[in-house]
Amino acid sequence: MTDLEKAILKTITYFDVFNYPLTDWEIQKWLYKYPGTTKLSEIRNVLANSQILKKELILSEGFYSLRGRENIYLQRKQNNNLAERKYNRALRLVRLYRFVPYIKMVAVCNSLSYSNAADDSDIDFFIITKKNKIWIARFLAIILVGLSGFRPRVGHTRDAYCLSFFIDESKLDIRDLSLGKHDIYFTYWLRQLMPIYNPAGLYEKFLAANSWTNSFLPNAYANKFVREVTSGQTSRRWRKFIGVLLSPPFISRGLDAVYRQLQMRILGRNLKAIINIDTRVVVNDRVLKLHNNDRREYFYKKWKELIRPLLDKYEEPSAQII
Repeated sequence: MTDLEKAILKTITYFDVFNYPLTDWEIQKWLYKYPGTTKLSEIRNVLANSQILKKELILSEGFYSLRGRENIYLQRKQNNNLAERKYNRALRLVRLYRFVPYIKMVAVCNSLSYSNAADDSDIDFFIITKKNKIWIARFLAIILVGLSGFRPRVGHTRDAYCLSFFIDESKLDIRDLSLGKHDIYFTYWLRQLMPIYNPAGLYEKFLAANSWTNSFLPNAYANKFVREVTSGQTSRRWRKFIGVLLSPPFISRGLDAVYRQLQMRILGRNLKAIINIDTRVVVNDRVLKLHNNDRREYFYKKWKELIRPLLDKYEEPSAQII
């Protein structure tokens, strides 16, 4: 088995965990752990001529999947249609965030970032804030979600807004939140972020700060949302006014500590119980990651169950997976 055949199988099996078959250009963009960049023509050539890939993969209406899984393209198409509704809902909130001081970048994350969210799923956001303003920014962001009536509740997650991951602009490199080299989900999660509010180009700086992902996804490039929310003169004036009103410059730093204390008091017990014991729930003045149901290990295990038999079939059993 060649390195390129192996990389293609690793890529397709990973996305199979999420019932997401890939087109040839998506295989090229998301190619996992291949030494060096790869042209689309190279991908197409090996897909057309590799006896191993012909045996293990099947092409259905332009989508490559594992044999026996050829019908998952139907689910992908269904989820892609649902994404339009969910992105419209996301844009409604983010247009309000233009007027919120200290919010500097907003991206959709998780399954919706690549249009694969289920009908009953919520809408997850990743937010970058101004330095030393993460707590007040989160406070204001949550207030607007509460007023919208679309906060997630038990049994009611469909199209709800989930604000569970914030960093401030001084902590753009987030490799320390990874579980290690085997954390394939985190690597893809980071590069699949879909920026929908990026007035200062912070998304590009974030990617540069996390260039370590290039060794895993050498062909990945920045994502661009065609309906990206922009910031005009009016929204900038409102941000400045609201910022001075809620956090006057002469007591600004102290006030962020107050907003921290307020939010820590109402933080759920399930989150408090595991704060900072690992990378599931991280709480400090630069990172707020509140994922008590962190499934990265689970996804790695499911992927390994798919790729391991394929590698063993064509290589020595000791061959590395990651």
